[in-house]
Amino acid sequence: MQRGPDENVVSSRRIAHVLGAGVVVALLASGLSSAPPATADPIVPPGASDAVTALAQANGRAADATEASLDAAEQLRVRRAEADRTRRDARAAQKTADAARGERDRAFADVDQISRAAYQGGQLDALAAVLGSESPQAYLERTSLLDTITTENRAFVQRFLDATAAAETAERDAAARALDADRSASDAQRTADDAARRQADADREVAAAEQALDDASPATLAALRRGGTTAFPTNIPGSGIAIEALRAALTQQGKPYLWGATGPSTFDCSGLVQWAYRQVGVGLPRVSRQQALVGVPVSMADARPGDLLFFNDPVTHVGFYVGDGKFLEAPQSGDVVKVSQVRSSLTGVRRIVL
Repeated sequence: MQRGPDENVVSSRRIAHVLGAGVVVALLASGLSSAPPATADPIVPPGASDAVTALAQANGRAADATEASLDAAEQLRVRRAEADRTRRDARAAQKTADAARGERDRAFADVDQISRAAYQGGQLDALAAVLGSESPQAYLERTSLLDTITTENRAFVQRFLDATAAAETAERDAAARALDADRSASDAQRTADDAARRQADADREVAAAEQALDDASPATLAALRRGGTTAFPTNIPGSGIAIEALRAALTQQGKPYLWGATGPSTFDCSGLVQWAYRQVGVGLPRVSRQQALVGVPVSMADARPGDLLFFNDPVTHVGFYVGDGKFLEAPQSGDVVKVSQVRSSLTGVRRIVL
């Protein structure tokens, strides 16, 4: 059994409309290295045997590791995009600084020419004072020196002073942008290293869970799938984008769970949610802990069909509330998309409203 490909192809404009800048900021601020490891409660049917419990625990570890790996991959995408942006900003700032220096040098050439002419007109001392002053502008402000220079020459001098100030500002900005670019590149590399570690962890846990599934008896596998229904009605009443996404998700009942899959033939939990919203033209993040940042929080007492339910702390599981204490989920490997009772590991409810 292999983990499914990430089939997330969505409109970035639509994502930005739904999520706003806050989610991207949260992703950047959260940092992978500071995130505690996920410790999800395994999905164990009531009265399960030790063998079923052990299998569910292996599934849980694999799902957690896969979720962390996918989260790391998304963090890496964000970090690399930020690094690309800061590199572009640094290049643009450097071009501005180069242009400003060029303007300053041209202005100085004009003033130099004036100085040579002024030597014969008795104004050399005044121009030399301007050019030699540690702060030419301040010098001019403290004296009436400009009054001793002709109007035409005064314009050339002022142009040189303005160009010098602009060049200094542009050079400081270029240096700051270059430093930002270096920091972003370092952040991206650290994230890439962490993503590689998370991927290795996921590979190891998935391999162990696959072996446990292969070794499980038919009775154990049947017990793992016990509970829930794959025949929940799809014609949920109501309107709005959340109801539309829920209806789409309900059409996938009975399809197998697969680690890392986003449809259309297999799903993991967050892959099902992302796929359902993609069917109604809305882009959501790939993994549950990022999806838990979307929309507005509501209490379970106020939950209504279409709301997203999140489980465990940190979040490692998500599904659609369908009402009456039940929710649609892609639960775990060896099971299928189905409607189950809401479990006690619920930690949050979010409502997506456009």
